Order: sequence, then structure tokens, then C-alpha cells
Amino acid sequence: MQVHTRREGRFVALQALYWVESTADPVELAVNELAGREGLSQGLTDFTLDLCRKVVDNRERFNEMISGVALNWDISRISRVDRIALWIGLAELFCSDDVPPKVAISEAIELARAFSGEKAAGFVNGILDAIAKKEGIIEGADRSPGG
Repeated sequence: MQVHTRREGRFVALQALYWVESTADPVELAVNELAGREGLSQGLTDFTLDLCRKVVDNRERFNEMISGVALNWDISRISRVDRIALWIGLAELFCSDDVPPKVAISEAIELARAFSGEKAAGFVNGILDAIAKKEGIIEGADRSPGG
């Protein structure tokens, strides 16, 4: 029996949100279809659906946060995949009590790296780090090497 992790749930969430952004289909349809294909457990499917709903319910707020720190970047210029990775990170930072901030940021970086590459991972890291510091979720003094 294969054990699936929350990381796999996040990967399915990114794909489901991409699907929802590309069609008029409801998030429930996308998550259930993709989770079924991946063989996710009901618990992990529920986690994935909850994460996607948090993103869908807060997209506008998250876009404002991104725009507030992404100087010289219009939100429409950020690729759909990178934007969704950012949304997932923000949903876990601001709407989930059981995910530590550094884990939320790290997982969003891994999503960007897996689906969009190293440059995207650095971009997502910079945006989420700036938002987390601006909102007081993490301290801003962590900029020194090894800090």
C-alpha cells in the first residue's frame, strides 16, 4: 500500500486549481477527479479540497498581498502556475492553524520548483518571505547567511 503525504495533496491542489482557473468547473470536481487518479486517501482528499477552497475563497485578498510586495510586477504577468503556488502558500500561512509558516513557504517553493523550475522557486520564495515579514508572521532579521 502506498502512503501519500500532504505534499502530494498540495501537488494535486495545484493541478486542481489550475483546472478550475482554466475552466468553469467547480473545485470539488477537479479535486475528486485528480485525487481519484492519484489514489489519494479520503483524508488526504479532504485536506486537498479544504486547501483548494481556502485558495478559492481568498484569491482576491491573496492577489492584493502579492501586488503589495511584487514591485514592478502586475499580477497578470505572473504565470498561472506560479500564482497558484503563491496562493497555496498564502492559504497555508493565513488560513491554516496546523502548518508552521516556514513549512508553508517551503512547500510552496517545492510546488513552484516541481511545476515551473528553479527561477520560479526563487520568485515564490521572495514573494512569500516578503509577505510573511510584512505581516509579522516571521521575523525580518533572518537575512544574514546562515541566519
